[in-house]
Amino acid sequence: MTRFLFLLFALFLSLPASAQIVVTVPGSADVPLAMPKPQLPTGEVPGADELWETVWRDLEMSGFFSMVDPKAYIESGKGVEPGTFDFADWRILRVSVLLKTRLVMCEGQVCADAYVYDASGANRILARRFRAAPGQARYQAHAIANAVLLAVTGQPGVFGSRLVAVGAQSGTKEIYLLDLDGKGVAPVTKNGSVNLSPAWAPDGRAIGWTSYRKGQPDLYSKELSTGRVAVLSNRKGVNISPAFSPDGKTVCMARSGPQGDSDLYLLDASTGAEIRRLTDGGGIDVSPNFSPDGQTVAFASERSGGSHIYLLELASQAVTRITFDGLFNTDPVFSPDGTKIAFVGRVEGGFDVYVVNRDGSGVYRVTEGRGDNEDPSWSPDGRYLVFSSTRTGRSELWLATADGRHQAKITSSGGWFQPAFAPAGR
Repeated sequence: MTRFLFLLFALFLSLPASAQIVVTVPGSADVPLAMPKPQLPTGEVPGADELWETVWRDLEMSGFFSMVDPKAYIESGKGVEPGTFDFADWRILRVSVLLKTRLVMCEGQVCADAYVYDASGANRILARRFRAAPGQARYQAHAIANAVLLAVTGQPGVFGSRLVAVGAQSGTKEIYLLDLDGKGVAPVTKNGSVNLSPAWAPDGRAIGWTSYRKGQPDLYSKELSTGRVAVLSNRKGVNISPAFSPDGKTVCMARSGPQGDSDLYLLDASTGAEIRRLTDGGGIDVSPNFSPDGQTVAFASERSGGSHIYLLELASQAVTRITFDGLFNTDPVFSPDGTKIAFVGRVEGGFDVYVVNRDGSGVYRVTEGRGDNEDPSWSPDGRYLVFSSTRTGRSELWLATADGRHQAKITSSGGWFQPAFAPAGR
């Protein structure tokens, strides 16, 4: 989100003492929200339609709101400030949250004034001005949507976040960056080979991944600012599944020689030098992921027959199995607070995303009965999971609330896999 925040600055207006939080859990309630088209008191403003459509889609994707169809609106052409419109026009539609916007040009910039009201109580809960250069309507809209979510839920939204993912649109599998709304696509690799398992460095400045560019799966990393590419591991055999430690100093990966099962290794993130071997035999070990404190690695292993999720304590080397249901569970990823782990489980007819508590209790299913759902990644705030799904026929990226109640498609071009949220603030 940093890159579009540099384009914006917000002018806070006074908030009334009665400002209140409406809802706190995405997907737990569908709060009716109305959002009329922007007022344009000085005439047409560049990007007005794009801004309105982007804010609408962000709030719809958030899982907090039931968006009230504009065709049902009674009010037309009234103002945005208190006293310039009648709350009764919105209460009759059972609107709980009312978002009104006004766009004007000011000193060569687009100024967007956003007013958010608790319609049922006739209280203003947000009044804020957002400035952006012309042509930046989409990023300006993400900032507005995030501010609305902060006002209504007490936490800002994640819109404007970047993802890294595998895309097959070119005919080969390359690594791309893209925004959470599916736009702003930019290539990380262009080698015409198979590139898989992208992973963010914790500072968001580098990407690690597996590539077959030289015929076998090797590990690489790339500094996004300079474009510098480094080899992390190219031992003969298999070098896959990179995961950066929270401090960015080490990388955990799965490696195997020409013969034998893969095991987990810890590498120096800057040089690729091997620090130590973490597992030794007993079945294939893959898909490592660090806990937020860096003390534990979750991974998938076939050591007990079938693939299941295990935890490895780095200090003691103790290993604990945490999944027991099903025959194939893989791709574990810790939640940002370290209390839960999302993973992929095979069920009759395909794969689904599950979440389990760190101690193995409380397993629940995020997706169910709709194609193959794989590659989960938590949002930095822990309220969402991004994943790939074939439910519409082609593999696309989807966003779900952590409880799975609300799910929305991000991409529409097909051929998208293995998404990962950028670290907070990137």
